[in-house]
Amino acid sequence: MNTTRLKGWLALGIIMLSSLNIIAQSNMNIMDSALLIEQTEMAAWRGLIDAVSDSLKLANGMKHQNIGGGMVINFQKMPVPLFNRAIGMGLTEPFTQKVLDSIRSFYSHREKYIVHYSLPMQPYGADSLLKQNGFYLAGAWERVVRDNRQLPIADNDDVHLEIKLVDAQIEESWVKFLIDTYGYDFYWWPQAFAFQKGWKHYVAFRDGHIVACRSFFTTGKKTVFSGVDAPVPGVMTNDYAPDYAIWRRAIQDGLNEGAILFVADIELPDKEKNKPAYDNFEKLGFIIPYTRYHYRLNR
Repeated sequence: MNTTRLKGWLALGIIMLSSLNIIAQSNMNIMDSALLIEQTEMAAWRGLIDAVSDSLKLANGMKHQNIGGGMVINFQKMPVPLFNRAIGMGLTEPFTQKVLDSIRSFYSHREKYIVHYSLPMQPYGADSLLKQNGFYLAGAWERVVRDNRQLPIADNDDVHLEIKLVDAQIEESWVKFLIDTYGYDFYWWPQAFAFQKGWKHYVAFRDGHIVACRSFFTTGKKTVFSGVDAPVPGVMTNDYAPDYAIWRRAIQDGLNEGAILFVADIELPDKEKNKPAYDNFEKLGFIIPYTRYHYRLNR
């Protein structure tokens, strides 16, 4: 990324962080933004897990718990970091040894879990506590957000793509595509939250075949979290067009329904920030308020 473009991104970030219309305040700072951003994701994960029946949650060791002002999620039958994470720590109360001990006690089945660390966390330098307790840096995601400004005019849309909202007719196809793309076997999970309140799921068709999907959860505050995407652009595929088309449709739908904030991640950070994922999110009006670093205890 050249110097002019980098300055433009920094300027856009400063403007957006000071003007995001996400709470009824002027002069909002990064901590206020980070709290609402992380709370949006926490609400989505709470919804994902609560949608599952009690019997399936018990059989699969699925649960969530509020700790340290944030939330920890657990899926014992899938002990990978994606489903075992500590989210939103250090925002409503300091990240302390007591909080960290509570997190460690929560993961009692040797799960490979991660604790998200970002600069908005308090106290400053909270990552030192993680390192002192044997945690090591194991990757990062870029947090990306956009406000409720209108979308720019589309350019070079793929005319072969058709975006559809998941309904009863394509639910089964969406579930199968999503789970098969990741190689999982828990078809019952997306079936459980397919039509839960707050959730919308979009699929991209090309020549009559599903080529991508992405889900969106809208909170009561009209903030939107997006995840449950397949294949992940830049990680699982180099075809960015389907996901970009889904985003355009979903953002416009969200704006029409009064959404004020959209939250997502870039799962493969790039030091120069010039990969297609960055370009697409920039075109959609997103900025990067902070990076979320992943700290793990077990390898």
